[in-house]
Amino acid sequence: MISQKTIYYIVLGLFTTAVLGSILNSFLNYEEVSLTFVKLGYPIYLIHLLGLFQTIGLLLIWFNKSHWSLEWAFAGFFMNYTLGAISHLVIKDGNGASAVICIILLFITYVQSKKIRDSNNRLAEFGKPKYI
Repeated sequence: MISQKTIYYIVLGLFTTAVLGSILNSFLNYEEVSLTFVKLGYPIYLIHLLGLFQTIGLLLIWFNKSHWSLEWAFAGFFMNYTLGAISHLVIKDGNGASAVICIILLFITYVQSKKIRDSNNRLAEFGKPKYI
């Protein structure tokens, strides 16, 4: 049977690949992406900010142990991809399928992360002496 950590790292790897692909696409195809941003009604400077914040979010998910900042990273990615999918649907520019796939991968990663943290907390509690 596949362990929770294995599922977590496989899905996190897929999510990371999708996000890094999005970041690279923003820089390699800057002209096309900027035209899409103009069509969506967003300022062009958001392209660089989104790339920066997505990179920071990935680093937080991969290397940070703080639960508070980890929750914010997951929330930021969720809002980014949800609002992106809605924006594309509103102007009828594609169906936002890639954003929906990223949301599904993010949700699975989040749930597995919670399970792993809860099981680690229970293991840490197991060895502690109980005081009356």
